[in-house]
Amino acid sequence: MVKHLGEWCRRTVRRGLSMAIFGVLVSVLLGACATAPISAPTGNADSNADSNSADATAAVDTSVSAYADWDAVLAAADGATVNWFMWGGSDVINTHVDLRVGAPLLADYNITLNRVPIENTADAVNRVLNEKAAGREQGGAIDLIWINGENFHTLKQADLLYGPFTELLPNSALVDWEDPAVAFDFGVAVDGYESPWASFQFVMEYNADAVGDAPPQTWEDLRAWILANPGRFTYPAPPNHVGSAFVRQLFYWAAGDVTPFLGPFDEALYAEVAPQVWAYLNEIKPALWREGQTYPELAVMADLLANGEIDFAMEYDAARASNYINQGLYPPTIRTYVFTTGTVANVSYVAIPFNAANPAAAMVVANYLLSPDYQATMSRPDELGWMVAIDPARLSAEEQAVLEAVAQGPATLAPQTLRDAALPELAAEWVAIMNADWEENVLTAP
Repeated sequence: MVKHLGEWCRRTVRRGLSMAIFGVLVSVLLGACATAPISAPTGNADSNADSNSADATAAVDTSVSAYADWDAVLAAADGATVNWFMWGGSDVINTHVDLRVGAPLLADYNITLNRVPIENTADAVNRVLNEKAAGREQGGAIDLIWINGENFHTLKQADLLYGPFTELLPNSALVDWEDPAVAFDFGVAVDGYESPWASFQFVMEYNADAVGDAPPQTWEDLRAWILANPGRFTYPAPPNHVGSAFVRQLFYWAAGDVTPFLGPFDEALYAEVAPQVWAYLNEIKPALWREGQTYPELAVMADLLANGEIDFAMEYDAARASNYINQGLYPPTIRTYVFTTGTVANVSYVAIPFNAANPAAAMVVANYLLSPDYQATMSRPDELGWMVAIDPARLSAEEQAVLEAVAQGPATLAPQTLRDAALPELAAEWVAIMNADWEENVLTAP
């Protein structure tokens, strides 16, 4: 791995990528942790760090091997507090977690869930890195993190995660671990070091009044529609996560296969496929909204669709269109679809830091998040409206009926339709390079 570091550095500099990103990757690859102080997360993170008693750092075996079975985990978790560090920017999510997760955990398992709001998941990652650098091997401030993508990659590569623990969770049997969209988190094998919470999938949104009931479901047909209807289509500029996903899926289409993108960055493959992607995007550019001179933010694109200024939008949330219709933000004629070649899907996970003070209780939380009753509750439009992380085919007939009874909303595709079209995300290194090269080859191209 170190052998190729210099080559990657040269590519990074050549492509103009952020050296801050490069610095993070170097630290991970070399197993180094910064010794300088790192800013603490926002919210009440500091008070939670101090809430662990001094004897919490005593040499007590809290490794996965310490628990003979699930009963042993439950016994160790009884009466514990779980400090769950999670992005706190949504009142809807915060209230849901407090009422639908925290309250049942206290009532049924005598576990207190302390939701610690942070501005960015990287804040929690930095906290763990800081504690490792300070030699805090046990009694850490964080018991659970809402995580995926590069943040998971950073902690896993630095060997700072607890586990593998998912095989201990009874409800882990409800997860389809054979699905690469679940087993790989942005190209990084999960390997039992994080447990799913909810699923998300890219969908195209469109106004059926303008487009009709047969939207262009292939990339070739989409290109033809855009060229025939100038000014009626656009997409957010990468690195916006939705605009970036739109571009990534074009790479899958151009390559004709997803598999090569799941491994390390392949310069030869990229050199072969990238020109086809840039050619496609540059061909449609003059026919985009405002002739491709500007690319809207995600919220602006939704407004443009709602106001009838464009006929398509896109989102990495298959339920957003239905939720927006219910909230009066979208007209009732908005619908969604996926490409015949599929659309990227990913999973939000929870992970336990290597030095968690209460790993047993954190595992109980993770197991609860996978319970059929909770997954059905979470997926309700009046709750979060997220897609379930478990495989309905593994449920009992009664449990399947509960899930099927959840109203999907007028614009939300059937769960099986989405699952059949789900494509795995590619490794983070690919994403950074594609985003930077889009700017050079499309945004600023003449």
